[in-house]
Amino acid sequence: MNLKLVDKRREVSGVYSFVFKNDEPFKWRAGQFLMYFLDHANADERGRRRYFTIASAPFENVIILTTRFINEGGSSFKKALLDMPLDSTIYAEGPRGSFVVDDSDQSYVFIAGGIGITPFRSILLELDHKKLPINVILLYASGTRDFVYKKELEQLAKKHPSLKIQYIIFPDRIDESAIKKNVGDLQKPFCYISGPKPMVQEFENLLPKMGMPQEHLKRDYFPGYDRYI
Repeated sequence: MNLKLVDKRREVSGVYSFVFKNDEPFKWRAGQFLMYFLDHANADERGRRRYFTIASAPFENVIILTTRFINEGGSSFKKALLDMPLDSTIYAEGPRGSFVVDDSDQSYVFIAGGIGITPFRSILLELDHKKLPINVILLYASGTRDFVYKKELEQLAKKHPSLKIQYIIFPDRIDESAIKKNVGDLQKPFCYISGPKPMVQEFENLLPKMGMPQEHLKRDYFPGYDRYI
């Protein structure tokens, strides 16, 4: 499907959101992702395609791609994305992925590292829109004080007392003590982990050792980010 760029905005330093519209009927579930294809000259070794979470909730009727840029650029794909003029198009396939909430009555722990907050924006906004319970502890780590979507998250937390948000700023990390302090009983909640691959792998190893059932874990890692957050 061809998506038309209708808006481009800076979220925080180095992070931009691209808002696309699709003229054809398109359905997805909050937390899923698309594969994007962007033809551009002098493509680097990473090529002309990328996977990005759909940061918007289905009810918003737009597709939002939010991503981080290194020095306002990075790979040839991201440079071409940043240079896209309004009303130009990008090709995408999907949706894909099972990083979705099936039972809103369950309790959840969401662990987000940096730009890994994107699927949680979609999920939380969709639950709120459908007037479903939000029984979530969100542990959100960032390399700076600029937390993407912080204003929206704070508004949701005011509406939903059962949404608890803990912000962690580097050099502090989401570690075993932070999890014990904020979560407590690890037997009951389901845990969704989203962020750079090293961070996701760390929690995949740590949480079962702390007592969380393996079947309660879901992950969504972002390739191309070697840093922890």
